[in-house]
Amino acid sequence: MKVLLSLLFAIYLAAVLGYLVRLAWDRPWLGRLALGLVMGGVILQTGLLGWRWWQAGYLPVSNLFSTLFFFSWALELIYLYFELRYRIGATGLFVMLLNLVLLAGALPREAQISPLIPSLDTPLFTLHILFSFAGYAFFAMAFSIGALYLVQSRLQTRHLPDKLLLRRINEESIFLGFGLFSLCMIAGSYWAYVAWGYWFSWNIKSVWSFLVWIFYAGMCHAKFVRRWQGSVYAWLSIAGFAVVLFTYLGIGLLLQSNHPLE
Repeated sequence: MKVLLSLLFAIYLAAVLGYLVRLAWDRPWLGRLALGLVMGGVILQTGLLGWRWWQAGYLPVSNLFSTLFFFSWALELIYLYFELRYRIGATGLFVMLLNLVLLAGALPREAQISPLIPSLDTPLFTLHILFSFAGYAFFAMAFSIGALYLVQSRLQTRHLPDKLLLRRINEESIFLGFGLFSLCMIAGSYWAYVAWGYWFSWNIKSVWSFLVWIFYAGMCHAKFVRRWQGSVYAWLSIAGFAVVLFTYLGIGLLLQSNHPLE
């Protein structure tokens, strides 16, 4: 497993280098090569996730290693969706750098699979996790695109997509992420009711998840307000992802909650 994970990291690192060289040396084949490496990495990562799922008998996303690995996988799939739809090219550099950070955090950690506690052994757990990290990945994409929008506002380079396209991708990422995170909240609430008899608790994880939902609900509205568009919306995308990271990592690692990360 560690050898394959190191190979996966090397593939994604090669893709990042390909995008970097593509920015400096305008050769279309470099972009195609980098995209091919991303696709190869996604295939390998999907195979590893499927193998771990088969070994565990459940979606193995219950500790820090597995959540970072799953987050990385979801982010790569979402990047491919936007690349194949919009041909965003060198924009992949920003997304891939974030993906490398996620994998770098997972590599040193143990990849063991632990049995689920009874309250988690339900299809609602799988739905909750799938919707949650799919939403997180779209928010991560919006963060990357928001940062790129600010860079493009200063550089105005032809190597990057124009600001209108970046704004469209950012808004679409927020909208899709909000929809999936809403489904995560619904599945989580029903799961809590089935497992513990209540729909919502004032546990710190639940409260911050609700704050994430409120923040991105506001962003879905802000896209229609002229003064919130452009650079302000890009900064909001960056700030929103900071809230997501605190909800995902900060609470799980630093505070006591019903969603601990080990």
